[in-house]
Amino acid sequence: MKPFKALLIIVLVFWFARNMVNQAQADSIFNDPIFFDSEPTKSDTTSIWKGDGSLVIIKGADEAGYVVKGDDSGNDIEYFVKPKSDGSPTFIYDDELIICTASGGCY
Repeated sequence: MKPFKALLIIVLVFWFARNMVNQAQADSIFNDPIFFDSEPTKSDTTSIWKGDGSLVIIKGADEAGYVVKGDDSGNDIEYFVKPKSDGSPTFIYDDELIICTASGGCY
């Protein structure tokens, strides 16, 4: 009779746990406008790790990214930056500070 009681307790615990999970409906919290009422803002900062392990920080760019180029000797990571067309400066923190604008170029 003892194994039957143990089996009955295990079945009841699993049944109770299944009902609690079904009743929780926790996935609706992300659709609730109380917590998430606005679209996430796009970050104005892009961080890119170069092939030598150094970090490049790009602020205020319209587009920024990296390209992986490779050959038989290994891979090299290069980054690209497209400044905003409204004339606001884009700052690139690499080995030195580089400031770029769409109309004036980089200096």
